[in-house]
Amino acid sequence: MKKSMPLPPYIKNTIFALNEAGYEAYVVGGAVRSWLLGTEIHDYDITSNALPQEIREVLHQYKVIDTGIKHGTVTVIEHKNPVEITTYRTESGYRDHRHPDVVTFTRSLEEDCARRDFTINALCYHPKEGIKDFFGGIQDLQNFLIRAVGNPEERFQEDALRILRAIRFSAQLGFQIEDSTKDALFAQMDTLSYVSQERITSELLKTARAPYFSGIFIDYIDLFRLLIPELQEYDDTCIQNIRASLSRSPSDADIRLAIVLSELHDPVRCDEILRRLKLSNQERYAIVNLLENGDLPLENRIDMRKAMNRLTVAVPMYLNFRSALDPTLDKEALNQLFQQIVKDKDCYSFKQLEVTGRDLQSLGLKGSAISMSMNTCLLAVMEEKLPNKKEDLMNYLKELTGQFN
Repeated sequence: MKKSMPLPPYIKNTIFALNEAGYEAYVVGGAVRSWLLGTEIHDYDITSNALPQEIREVLHQYKVIDTGIKHGTVTVIEHKNPVEITTYRTESGYRDHRHPDVVTFTRSLEEDCARRDFTINALCYHPKEGIKDFFGGIQDLQNFLIRAVGNPEERFQEDALRILRAIRFSAQLGFQIEDSTKDALFAQMDTLSYVSQERITSELLKTARAPYFSGIFIDYIDLFRLLIPELQEYDDTCIQNIRASLSRSPSDADIRLAIVLSELHDPVRCDEILRRLKLSNQERYAIVNLLENGDLPLENRIDMRKAMNRLTVAVPMYLNFRSALDPTLDKEALNQLFQQIVKDKDCYSFKQLEVTGRDLQSLGLKGSAISMSMNTCLLAVMEEKLPNKKEDLMNYLKELTGQFN
């Protein structure tokens, strides 16, 4: 087991400043877990027996923000580096299955760790004392397990979001959820109704882009059917098709959600689902565009131009989606074809046409006749029936409109 965790100077300075003033302070949670796993550390959280006002007094030379003062959390800005410091606390009375009714500060690190969700997130570290592990988190890391701290039923009743966090950690780390924790997870699924849709969707997107999502989707299909009831229409064949496609897809949440919804074969209905999930417009537009164009022909250069005209997502993203659904698709060859079209500046959009709406107005065309004629010109150019030259296009349109000089 690793002995010494490399900490940024501002984290060490904060810990030692609190220690010198007579208080305990430890790095806690995800940073310790990530260090032990050898993965990237995104941020550092500190837990301390110092009360928020005491933290302010000790670190008075820095800017201190009351980010969650009710729950004992302040953010210290040390040389532009923000670090959250939370006072040891206990919690009780989760009537809304999300937030504690009562928060009580404590001087016990073990009591503070006992309120945390999973053993691998309840690990603490001090530069001089090393790791503090009250609940077997190190062993669970070694055994690749997600295990609730204490009684899993109670942990999930306290905060239903932990159900989705367990799934997400499993998908991100490739860990199994320990049996009693898994049983409690399924038993408490209905409490997810207390969680806001925004928080549910945030966890869903993180899970969808995780490395092990394809297996998680199968193992926890009942949970995903709770989040997206339309999935109840899928039979075993649909589910296995989706798993196979997910296993071939990149770690892109939009692509993977499009794959999950693809078996509904109804982009309009899928758009309604995405609205209900409260995805951003950008995410929703991308997923629906993939689904609307999920079966475009891609046999040759003309097909590719037409596809490029219809797509609002990036072509490489679309090809990743298509090749995930159909492993016989030659994605590399199609990518090369796309790049060649771009390099050769082939025309596949209105803005590339050598005629404009104003040119068409000179022929006496108005309103919808202009857009129809532009579409006719673009199709003729994409299909190589006409060169993209203004004179040729204008003559072609004059013939269509019966106007001859």
